Amino acid sequence: MSYTFLKSTILLFLSADICYGAGVLTVDLLHRATGESVTFTTSVKPQAKPFMALAWTFNSTTNVITSTSADVVGPGYENRITLDKFTGSLVLRNMTKEDSGQYKLIIIPYGAAQIQGTAKLEVLTKVSKPTLACPTENLMEGQTSLNLTCHADSPVSRVWLKDGKPLVPGDRFSFHDGNRVLSISPLNRKDTGEFLCNVSNHFSFDTDKCRLKVYWGPDQPRIVQTPNGAELEESVLLRCSADSLPKASFSWTFKHTTMKGPSHYIDEMEKRHLGKYTCTARNLITGLEASVFHTLCDSSTPITGSMSMMFCTVLTTVTLISV
Repeated sequence: MSYTFLKSTILLFLSADICYGAGVLTVDLLHRATGESVTFTTSVKPQAKPFMALAWTFNSTTNVITSTSADVVGPGYENRITLDKFTGSLVLRNMTKEDSGQYKLIIIPYGAAQIQGTAKLEVLTKVSKPTLACPTENLMEGQTSLNLTCHADSPVSRVWLKDGKPLVPGDRFSFHDGNRVLSISPLNRKDTGEFLCNVSNHFSFDTDKCRLKVYWGPDQPRIVQTPNGAELEESVLLRCSADSLPKASFSWTFKHTTMKGPSHYIDEMEKRHLGKYTCTARNLITGLEASVFHTLCDSSTPITGSMSMMFCTVLTTVTLISV
């Protein structure tokens, strides 16, 4: 077949009047990502032999491939397309955003009417994997504010979540720079957990996460005496506890004597054991301590009124300690 005939065939296909969104193609709108492949599938049953002629064109003016007894592949489509000459289906590979547009197919079978169809292709850029840098310093309740920044290329939206639940502005949370930055001020113990930044566009989705640990405490210590009422010559156990992250360390002070640990045990209570005991809880990361006082009394000693025992606790103000 002469070059002149091929050229005339291509020009005929490029100028053909085609009904958009209808015809032999099974899908009239396709979405793909850059770098991927797409298959334009026809509804034609496989023929016993190739068609007399067929052509794929792009945006009505560009030849993708024209196939008669020979193939003419348009510039830029070499090694990027595969044509099924028995159905007219076309595979386009290694797509770029410039491949977005209208694709038209015309088939001229032997001894039958012309077949045609069109489809629109939108090639989108996948959203990049976001990066969410976790802080490396110790985070402390009430003393620290924090900005988390979600870096990503070309996202349409950013959504922040905490332990799988969407965050909304208000209270201690605020968003800046198109939701790129999440500000938390001040930090709270409830902020311990997993923060996620979800980024997406019309075609793709990705996420990154950061796990925070917020140190706090100690909260108000509590002292429990066992038994609640004890007499001389009986054993007594004083136990001190306080909520804290990390766990608090404890010490007792009694008459200028310091004892370590959360519990103080008296095997056989004597008069010298009676008096005020101070339990101090310390958090070595937050630098805070809190104390509570407990008066140990002999329950057999008569006390004014109907009370047979005196039990008193007084909480001091939480203060900073040097660590």
